[in-house]
Formats: sequence, C-alpha cells, structure tokens
Amino acid sequence: MNHIVHSSILHDIGKAEIPEGILYKPGPLSPYERKIIEMHPLMGSDILNKISREINNDVISSLEVAENIILHHHEKWDGTGYPHRLKGEDIPLEARIVAIVDVFDALTSRRPYKDSWSVERALSFINEQKEKHFDPSIVVSFFCYFNEKASKPFPAQ
Repeated sequence: MNHIVHSSILHDIGKAEIPEGILYKPGPLSPYERKIIEMHPLMGSDILNKISREINNDVISSLEVAENIILHHHEKWDGTGYPHRLKGEDIPLEARIVAIVDVFDALTSRRPYKDSWSVERALSFINEQKEKHFDPSIVVSFFCYFNEKASKPFPAQ
C-alpha cells in the first residue's frame, strides 16, 4: 500500500509534456487535442524511465508500481480506456486504485473547463461507472471508506 501511496503522486507526470494551451483549455478539446492528452501516460512512463536512476528510492520505493500507475491509470474496467485498452484484471491493481481516486479528485475539483461537483454527485457518478470505468470491488472499497468517515452512508451496490 505504501508503494501505491508514494507512487500515486507521479500519476500525471506526463502532463508536463502537454502544451499549456491544450492542458488548460477552457472549452472542449478537438479530436487532435484529445489524442495529445491521451499521450500523457506514455510520456509519463518515458519520463520515469529517463529519471529512474536519479530518484531517491526512499521516496519511490517501487519503480514498477510507479510505472504501472503512470501508464495505466486511464485504462477502464470495460476495456475502453487508454493507452492500451486493457480490460478488467489485466489492468494492474495499483492503477485501478489510483484511477478511482483520480476521477473523484477531478470531479470534485474546479477545472478551467468545468466547475467542481459535490461529493454526492461525484460518488453517484462513480457508482454508475462500476463495471464500466471502475473495478467493482474497488468501488465497494471506496464507498466503505466514505461510510466510515461520513455520518450518511453512500450506496455501493
């Protein structure tokens, strides 16, 4: 678990290679711009491989876990994600965990192209995406966390 926690901070490192005009565009992306955005996991993997000799292993104790997170956090349980269209348990566990946290953070944060969602709306979306975008067992675990922390339980069916 510590490997995942420490490595997850690097999940979007490839976005450093994306032009700011695309990354912070306030409106919808063109198909060309979307393709560029979808390259960031591959760019991130390349960055990690180039700097791996320089990384303090006390900070990132497992480069394999870090690379799996960087490369696969946009894969989807149903196989429609990117960059490799992995499906189900072919997606590394650590990437499946970070994917749900990344989406929750993206939904509940304000972005140049959208307002932030309420926690309830984001949780509802995550529940709707169970078995599509997300591993159903991780959705259940994610909701269990909220049920432990919140006074009102959220459904995870």
